[in-house]
Amino acid sequence: MNSPFLVTPQWLEQHINDSDLVLVDVRMSPAGLTPKKDMRAEFERGHLPGAVYFDIDDVADKSSALPHMLPDAEAFSRAAGELGISENSTLVFYDEGNQFSAPRGWWTFRNFGAKRVYVLDEGMSGWTARGNALESGPVARQPAVFNASFNPAAVVAMAQVEQALGSDNQILDARAAARFYGDAPEPRPGLHCGHIPGSINIPYGDLLDNGRFKSLAALRETFSAKGVDINGPIIVSCGSGVTAAVLAFGLQSLGAPQVRLYDGSWSEWGLLDGKQPIATR
Repeated sequence: MNSPFLVTPQWLEQHINDSDLVLVDVRMSPAGLTPKKDMRAEFERGHLPGAVYFDIDDVADKSSALPHMLPDAEAFSRAAGELGISENSTLVFYDEGNQFSAPRGWWTFRNFGAKRVYVLDEGMSGWTARGNALESGPVARQPAVFNASFNPAAVVAMAQVEQALGSDNQILDARAAARFYGDAPEPRPGLHCGHIPGSINIPYGDLLDNGRFKSLAALRETFSAKGVDINGPIIVSCGSGVTAAVLAFGLQSLGAPQVRLYDGSWSEWGLLDGKQPIATR
């Protein structure tokens, strides 16, 4: 059995013309790549038919120096509405097919009040592998009204993570093991290497098998093997709050009741001029 938040390319073939369906492309430039990929140009070169592009980097808190921090509800409502998305739309998010950023789109829209939100399993590569065509060029939908209602219980700030240290909160880190243990440099400049003390490393790719999310039973085993109690309080983190949403997706697919995402993640905790405790082993 698979996540209730996933749809397959086969499902999409049957529903792509549904009147309430909005396909949302949330592909992102890889962390640390300089210069950054022009993802809107990538979108216009090829995207799923009728999809709109939601820019996670741009629809963000512009007052923060940290990357793609959540915007306020007003800014989010405006951006979603301009794309023709309402909170009652059926939304399907996709990326290249590596599930790097699609779950962040899913997590963001759910926590601003969207009611039917899904991720496309295998993403764009799964769609084209079945012989389905892409479209090119810009896409303009009729504007809509998105009535945002943010869920503050879904996200934590640094102060809450500090309070969670040494408590029964489980802090999970979705970065690759080499970054978690400080054996590889961070892709963003100005950061220490290592991890939040007491956190548990579950690289987001551990939840996937060739770009597809594992079955619910396999997801449960993945978390269990790392000693995670999915019924206990959990904070998910990563480099900048994007792949942390992959862990949130897996956990909430299993019905985990207390999952919060640290939006600043290592981009904030690991700052060279910060005073946060850091571990490497």
